Amino acid sequence: MKRLLYISLMACVALGIMGAKAQVKRTCNIVFIGNSITEGALHQEKDKTAPPVFAAHYVGRMLGADVMFRNCGRSGATTVDFLPERERDFKRVERAVADIKKQSYEPIVFSIMLGTNDSASTGPLGSPVSNEDYKKNLLTIIERLRQMSPNAIFVLQRPVWYSPNTYNGAMYLVAGQKRLVGYANILIELAEENDDVYLGDFKSFDYLKANYKKYYFAENGNAGVFYLHPNVDGAKKLAKRWAQAITRAVKASKK
Repeated sequence: MKRLLYISLMACVALGIMGAKAQVKRTCNIVFIGNSITEGALHQEKDKTAPPVFAAHYVGRMLGADVMFRNCGRSGATTVDFLPERERDFKRVERAVADIKKQSYEPIVFSIMLGTNDSASTGPLGSPVSNEDYKKNLLTIIERLRQMSPNAIFVLQRPVWYSPNTYNGAMYLVAGQKRLVGYANILIELAEENDDVYLGDFKSFDYLKANYKKYYFAENGNAGVFYLHPNVDGAKKLAKRWAQAITRAVKASKK
């Protein structure tokens, strides 16, 4: 009788342990680096509707994880603005990393979407940025992040489409569009040449281009009404593809 009670007790303990393990969620830490699109420009409640907010939610569902994220997007930012030696926008990334490290030992995923402002003909710092400098700047940023956060992985999201008449405080236009297309090849090169760098979302560019009136804010500019910033619905579409790319990268990095 005692033996049966002992066996039953041990079985209950084992099931309890298994149940506890099953309830433990993994943690995923993400730092989003980008410009006004990442920041959530023109959104009335960007703390709730910027792409990183939706993306973090989607990643949590896709990985079955608790996600801690920081949005380091800054309106008007270029890769030059984020160069560590400039001591400008990179400082907000340093603060984000330090904050996450206080709360988690898990590696950090850096989701980077820069290039929109680099492609401008005039206006943003350093623009227009050549393909060579674009690549060099991204590598400089990534190398510093590696030093700050060993075991981190990097997901390079392709900058999304904007209309050929985009001209606000900065002048983009058709020449900017052409540079933006060239940057896509640089992202592919970086992913191929670095084991910890993964190619992010490349589908949103064409999708948003085909549906820009539905998913972008219409903005008045120096060359008429232009389309540059995704609205809330556009942010959701973009975020879902960011999340899919992040999820693929996280899974691939575990192999």
